[in-house]
Amino acid sequence: MMEDSDGPDTVVNNRVYVAVGRDVRESKSTLSWALENFGGDFRIIHVHRPHRLNPSTRPSYGSGSRNPQELARQEMDSILDEYIHVCNQAEVRAEKRFIEMLDIGRGIVELIEQHAITKLVMGAAADRRHFEGMTQLTSKKAKFVNQHAHPSCSIWFVCNGHLIYSSEGDLDTFHMDITPSVLQGSSVDESGLQNVRSPFGSVHSSSNSSEVEDDLASVRYERGERSNCISESNSMRAYGMLKALEDIYNGQLRVRKDLEESLAIEKEAFKELKNQYEELEMLYDDALKANSELLANQTSEPSSAHGQNFISEFSWYELEEATHSFDPSLKIEVGEYGRTYKGLLHHMQVAIKIPHRCNYRKEVQLATKSRHPNLVTLIGVSPVASALIYEYLPNGSLEDQLSARDTSNHLSWQTRIRICADICAALMFLHSYHGIVHGDLKPGNILLDSNFAAKITNFGLHSAPSHSPTAGELSFASDVYSFGNVLLRLLTGRSALDLDEVMQNELDAGNLGALLDPTAGHWSLEQATELAHLALSCCNIDSDNRPDLGTQVWPVLERMRTRCEASSYSRSGPEEPSQPPHHFICPISCEIMQDPHVAADGFTYEASEIRRWLSSRNASPMTNRPLSTLDLFPNQTLRSMIQEWLQNH
Repeated sequence: MMEDSDGPDTVVNNRVYVAVGRDVRESKSTLSWALENFGGDFRIIHVHRPHRLNPSTRPSYGSGSRNPQELARQEMDSILDEYIHVCNQAEVRAEKRFIEMLDIGRGIVELIEQHAITKLVMGAAADRRHFEGMTQLTSKKAKFVNQHAHPSCSIWFVCNGHLIYSSEGDLDTFHMDITPSVLQGSSVDESGLQNVRSPFGSVHSSSNSSEVEDDLASVRYERGERSNCISESNSMRAYGMLKALEDIYNGQLRVRKDLEESLAIEKEAFKELKNQYEELEMLYDDALKANSELLANQTSEPSSAHGQNFISEFSWYELEEATHSFDPSLKIEVGEYGRTYKGLLHHMQVAIKIPHRCNYRKEVQLATKSRHPNLVTLIGVSPVASALIYEYLPNGSLEDQLSARDTSNHLSWQTRIRICADICAALMFLHSYHGIVHGDLKPGNILLDSNFAAKITNFGLHSAPSHSPTAGELSFASDVYSFGNVLLRLLTGRSALDLDEVMQNELDAGNLGALLDPTAGHWSLEQATELAHLALSCCNIDSDNRPDLGTQVWPVLERMRTRCEASSYSRSGPEEPSQPPHHFICPISCEIMQDPHVAADGFTYEASEIRRWLSSRNASPMTNRPLSTLDLFPNQTLRSMIQEWLQNH
C-alpha cells in the first residue's frame, strides 16, 4: 500500500515468506500449512550455510574440477526448486530467496530486514519433536528469530503441520522508504520491491520474468519517533559488539544453568530423605497408636457380642522366630495387599501378613470386629511390625485350586457348590451385620481350609470394586456382581472377561455341558443349570436387577448344598455319614458343638468344655497365652449353622 505524504512513499510488503531447510520432507509440512492458510504470492526463503575451508589446506581447482561451494549452491538451488514445485502444484505463484550465513537464525533475521518481511512462516521445531499439546518453541533458531525479528513482522511457528505459536507484528513500527536514487533506472513491481545484495551474504532469485524482484535496495526502519540510517561499516562494528556482549551473556547463562541444575539435584536428594524420615515417623506413630487402641479395647470394652476385640499381641522377635527371619521360602504371597509368610507361632501354624502401611489400622479394625466361620480368623497382631497373624489355611486360595495343573486333586462339583454357599454366607454376614462391602471379591481372596471350607479375606480394603461392569462407588450390588463372576469360574474353570456372555450363549443353545469344567467330575446338569442362571442374574449389568443375597441367592445355594450332602450320604450309606465342617468341632472335646461360645482368644468352644478349662487356669487352650478376661460370648450364627447341618444329617 502507498501513503501520500511530504516524504517518500511508504511501502508494506504483504507477501507470505516461508522459511525452509535442506530436508524437504521435514519442511514440507510447514510449507503445506502456509499454503492452506494463506493466499497470494509466496517467497521461499532459505539460509545456506557455506563450507568452511582451512586456508592452509585449501585445494586448488583445475579447469576440470568444480568448486565445492558452487556444487553446494547448485544442490541448494535444486532443493529450493522442489519447494517451488509444491507451490506450483497448489497453483500458487512462488519464488525463491536465499542468503549465505553460518548461523541459520541470524540468517532468517537478516532476510526479514532485507526484504521488509511482515508475514513469515517457519518451523517451531523438527517434526519428530512434535508432541500433543505442544505450545512452546523448542528450536534454538526459532527462539532466536522470535526474539530478534523486527517488531513489524508477524510470525507463525509450525511443527508437523500444526500451529504451535504465533507472534503478531506491529505495523506501526514499520516504515520502508524507497529513495528516488534507487528508483532511477529500475522498474518496481506492484509491491514496490527491488533486488539487492546483503553485506552479510548473497540474495538470489529463481524468477525468469522481467519484473524486478522484491529485494529492497534501501530500507529504513523507524522505531518510535527516531529514524537512523547506519552505514555498513558502523552496522558491522555494532554487530561485533552485540556478538561479544551476547557471548558474555550466554556464558553467564550457562554458569547459572549449571548452578540451578546442581541445586535441583540437592533439593531432590533432600526431599527424598525428608520423605523417608516422615514415612518412618508415621509408621512409628501408627504402630504406637494401634497398640494403644488395641490395649484400650481389650481392657475397657470386653462386652463385644462375639468376643471381637480379644486378640493376642506378638513381638517382632516372635515373628522373626516363627518365620526364620522372614525366610523367602516361607513367603506365601506378595501382592497388592502386602506380604504374607507361613510361620509356626507357639506350636501353631499361622499366616503372618505384613500389609501396606496405609492399610494396617483399617485391616485390624475390620478383622477384629468381623468374626464368622467363613471369614479368615485373626489370631493376633504385632503393632511394632505392623503385622497381622491369621489362621493358616493349608489348601491355599480358590485361584490356586482352579489354576492347578495336577488334575488328580481338583475340586469336585459338589465341593464347588458348598464353596458357593460358604462365600454367600460370608457376604451376607458382612453386608447385614456390619455394613461392610468386600470390594475385591475374587478367587484369589477366597481361601480354603483342610476340609475345603471357604473363607474370604482382604475385605473392606478397596476404594472401588474390582469387577464392577461400570466405575462407581462401593456397594453391596458390586459384591453381588463379583460373586456372580466367582460362580462362573467355579462352573467353567475359565477366567475370560466375557464369561457371562459365553455362558448365556451356551445356555441359549442348550449346550451348557460343553462349557462345564470337566475336572470337577460328572456334573448334575440340573444343578449346574440352576447355578448358571443364578450366576448370570448376579452379573446383570443393571445393578438394580441383581438378586438379594439373603432372600434370593442363599435359599437356592442352601437347597443345592443340601442335595449334594444328601447325595454323598446316600452313596456312603448310613454307617458312614459325611463329615461335619471342622469349625463345627470343639477344639477341646473334638465333638460337634451344641452351645458354641467365643473366648477372649477369639476361638469358639463348647460352652461346658471351655468353662471346665477356665475353672483351673486362665490361659487359652489354643495359644497357651493368658486371657485378658474369662468372659464368654455365645456364637449364635455358628450355633444356627450347626443345628441346620445336624437336621440335614
